[in-house]
Amino acid sequence: MSELTVISASDIAEYVTRDLAFAAVEKALIAITKPDSRLFPVTIGRGVPDESMVAIKSGMSAPEGVVGMKVGTYWPNNRDMGLTNHGSTTLLLDPDTGMPTVLFNAVALNGLRTAAANAVASNVLARPDAEVLLLVGAGHQARCEIAALCDIRPISRVLIWSRNLNHAAELAEELSASASNQSFAQFSATSDLEMAAGEADIITTVTPSTQVLIQSAWVRPGTHISAMGADKKGKQELDPRLVEGGKLFADHPPQSVEIGEFQSATQQELIREQDITAIGRVLTGVCKGRTGERDITIFDSSGIVLQDIAVAQAVLEKIRKKGGGLKVSF
Repeated sequence: MSELTVISASDIAEYVTRDLAFAAVEKALIAITKPDSRLFPVTIGRGVPDESMVAIKSGMSAPEGVVGMKVGTYWPNNRDMGLTNHGSTTLLLDPDTGMPTVLFNAVALNGLRTAAANAVASNVLARPDAEVLLLVGAGHQARCEIAALCDIRPISRVLIWSRNLNHAAELAEELSASASNQSFAQFSATSDLEMAAGEADIITTVTPSTQVLIQSAWVRPGTHISAMGADKKGKQELDPRLVEGGKLFADHPPQSVEIGEFQSATQQELIREQDITAIGRVLTGVCKGRTGERDITIFDSSGIVLQDIAVAQAVLEKIRKKGGGLKVSF
């Protein structure tokens, strides 16, 4: 009989920090560039008739010796029962035996690791003096993205756009009033996406859009863009012509052209996978990132499970030092 450690949502809230997520995700983005790391095929199942969804991602990080999987779920009516529509559970496996070792309630981890990927990439791609941030999207993930970016750049203004202006206004008001906001940034909602894009030094898109939101003509030279929303076929947030003219980076280029933001430009033969640099190669100094102040840099994060298991492993190590987690026979 083996032993399984269960890490609860309260454990995550107590022990996880943005700094921990940043460091773990940075390692994961480097790990995916190593030949012995593996991403296994993603499995997605859909329910009928309520459009519920289950997605299973798995992989192994060779440098860290970590193996695991994430089960992501979407049940559209959960909110009516006081639950989150999106669920996330991460399972780590013993790399020697394949036996389950640790089970995580990973809802909060998912938001932190996604925002950390943005922060890691923006830290090496955005101009050092970038101070105006445009957040396209006003859902829960937007809060994580804003906090992570304020950690790595001297952000003085945050513009928030959403198709529902009330949602953007509510988020701006919430962040302005938050006692935990230590960035001293000014938060405001905007209904004019074109004007906001032209003012921004950093643009982060975090929506489920299937249509272009940011047009090429709106973006000024020197801007950095992180496209965080596209993670399946058909999703799109950026004008393909904008992609064509930018310096392109991704967490995993082969996945980016299949289900990420760069799929549309690839399908239109405006770019090729070879035009995209894995951000891990920039982090290790193998490839260059921004080479000039007028570069428009674009990072596509379609999400890789190595990020999830890296953050989970880092959390586990911290919790073990404190004697936390529930151990059960398995």
